[in-house]
Amino acid sequence: MNKNVTYNEAVGRLEEIMNHIQGGGVDIDKLTEELSEAQELIAFCRSRLFKVDEDVKRILDSLSDAL
Repeated sequence: MNKNVTYNEAVGRLEEIMNHIQGGGVDIDKLTEELSEAQELIAFCRSRLFKVDEDVKRILDSLSDAL
């Protein structure tokens, strides 16, 4: 996976993979490759969401401390 991929790009690629699999558009020889890529993308998205959640909590905590 490209290190410069954005969250939205990762989600878009996950949607493409899901559509290929659900639509029967994935060659059986590439299925493992597609699933492996999806696994990497899911891990990336989870880590981004976790980081954003932590950042938002930290910002909200600092705002409430300032009040």
